[in-house]
Amino acid sequence: MRKITYMICSLFVFVFITAGEEVKYTENSLARLSFTTGNTFIQRAGDLAFEQGVVNMPVAQGDRVSTTEGRAEIHIGNGNYVRLDFNTKVDFTQLPTPNRDLIQIKLWTGNLIISLDSVVQKKSIELHTPDTSVYVLDLGLYRVNVRENQSTELYVYQGVAEAAGEAESLLIKKGQKLEAQRGYYHQGPLEFMAAGDSFYEWSMERDSILRQHYAQTYLPEELDDYEYELHTYGRWAHMAPYGYVWIPHNIGTRWHPYSNGRWLWYPICGWTWLPYEPWGWVTFHFGRWHWSINLGWYWIPRTRWAPAWVRWYRWNDYWAWVPLNYYGNPVVVINNVFYPDYAQDDYPSHSSALTVIHKDQLRAPNLSEIALNPSSIKEMKNATLYQSIPSVKDFPKPISVHKVNADKVVLHHSRDDMNINASRHIRNLKKPVQKQITNRKFGYPSSLRKTINRYISSDSDKKSKSLLGRALKYFSSGKSQYIKTRTDPSKGRNSSKVITSSTRRRTSSSSLSGRSSKSTSKSRTQRSASRTKGSSGSKKVKKKKK
Repeated sequence: MRKITYMICSLFVFVFITAGEEVKYTENSLARLSFTTGNTFIQRAGDLAFEQGVVNMPVAQGDRVSTTEGRAEIHIGNGNYVRLDFNTKVDFTQLPTPNRDLIQIKLWTGNLIISLDSVVQKKSIELHTPDTSVYVLDLGLYRVNVRENQSTELYVYQGVAEAAGEAESLLIKKGQKLEAQRGYYHQGPLEFMAAGDSFYEWSMERDSILRQHYAQTYLPEELDDYEYELHTYGRWAHMAPYGYVWIPHNIGTRWHPYSNGRWLWYPICGWTWLPYEPWGWVTFHFGRWHWSINLGWYWIPRTRWAPAWVRWYRWNDYWAWVPLNYYGNPVVVINNVFYPDYAQDDYPSHSSALTVIHKDQLRAPNLSEIALNPSSIKEMKNATLYQSIPSVKDFPKPISVHKVNADKVVLHHSRDDMNINASRHIRNLKKPVQKQITNRKFGYPSSLRKTINRYISSDSDKKSKSLLGRALKYFSSGKSQYIKTRTDPSKGRNSSKVITSSTRRRTSSSSLSGRSSKSTSKSRTQRSASRTKGSSGSKKVKKKKK
């Protein structure tokens, strides 16, 4: 019995995608750099170095994306795109997880357009700048311009959004714009004419391309965003018992899946394949690959996302991998014969689905050029490839420093090919204003949270003995999601609204009716009053409030 248990555990360790990993990410936990027109750079979370951005490169939570002499488009899932203008810098501070659907973006400088075809729930997409915080309430088209150390402009072409600042939150509707500076608004929302510049026109052109409607579609509804790419770069054919399968155009005779690209490591999901084929995101992160004598390599659509559908092997100083087929077995193709039921622990080294590289080159950016060629692999005919997964600790990335001028440098990994010229200001050594923004509390809160925080003592270590002080601290601590308060202290109207004490809970709190919130707040206040009746501090707080 103990041996059987050990074998089952080993099987789950060897497979690249395990059940334990499923709970850590969703298909949208990694955004995708889907299009670029020039120089785009990505700085990984917790990393000093920048990487040259290429199409299909993943963008993870905490990553920074910067453009110089070019524009970039990031696909964030569900028909939604974030587009960056020239000389723009953004941080993706939050991306969806299995427990929350929040997307949180911080725009430091430059121009940004968010094009939304669907919204999971209100305020599930946030955009923060040094001057204001924008909470998207509906699908549409939104633009934000940040003039560094000056002001932020918000334009709503379609949809509706909430703009939050130091003193108030404003509702910005279709056809309105707003200007903010350090948390304050010059004036209320103003109407504007939707005459766009080149950045706006480029964004509209991208939307018209990506959202084309075809007479016949073949992908599942969850993969609609990729219909255009597969229609452009391949064809569909019916193959029993899988239904319609996709065959790529213009691939070489020696091409096989997971051979033209590179490996990247992300803590949330492990080794992730970056395909260099423009159509590679959907075909290497969703679905499985098969081979037939009539069609060659073809792709079977499936809706579950993974960093890579492969099986890893090792032999002496070499790492190897092969795609997984529809049935979860490693793909084996020998002498133009496809074996779908191969389920051995080792792997035949003369299979044409195999990619083999030296262990020191796993992080190399050009794997198709350095992988062993078919003749070299044939010499390994007597070699036995055993299942194993490489450890990221064995593959450090050395960093090189390139000085641009007296106060600017560019850091990048020594193995990455980058072409930096002196006109690109990628990273400043001294930026006191930016440092100040980083250290202060992130963003401006939505709804009534700011109003409540004004009544809470700045010294959080002191325990308030008053009824009001204890109640406010209770609600602001996150233990309660609802509170009865005034929308405007100068007016006599009372309202019950959903509030949260942190960004983490803002998108997950459920709405209640006004009557339910009122009764809940009232009952909690009564219970609190009974416990603190006779408190010496209550009179003092009442006088302060008055």
